[in-house]
Amino acid sequence: MDTLNKIKKMDIIPLYPALNLILKGHTSFFEKKLEGTNVSPAEIHYILRIYVDNGNITQRDLSETFSVSEPVVARTLKNLENKGFVIRTKDPNNKTRRLLSLSEQGFEISENMLHITDDWLKEIYKDINESDINKFNEIIKLITINSLKL
Repeated sequence: MDTLNKIKKMDIIPLYPALNLILKGHTSFFEKKLEGTNVSPAEIHYILRIYVDNGNITQRDLSETFSVSEPVVARTLKNLENKGFVIRTKDPNNKTRRLLSLSEQGFEISENMLHITDDWLKEIYKDINESDINKFNEIIKLITINSLKL
């Protein structure tokens, strides 16, 4: 029996396996949609975060936002820079800091990723009413906050 049928028959799905399966589905959806774009699902979050704070975010900010080490962020940014999506410039107020922004190509892929994100959300929420979606989002936020306090 495949995973989908097993899940449908379960009364309760433990949190960790549920989150793991959601992430796998998310990654698979984005891999299909991003095919041929030279962007990996792991890089999506970096590009979108830079898009939101374009020109006003640093490597350290990304490290803190995603709770990953600066060397991991540095490698990802180097890849994105080599692919022509990200531009690093000196912060005029602090010569040791580099501010991150997107190239024209980075903006284009961001717009594409926002549409893909909307498509994914429509798919995962398609059988759920809006009030339940809002409540779910509130609960996820609280779980995230509580988890970060541990």
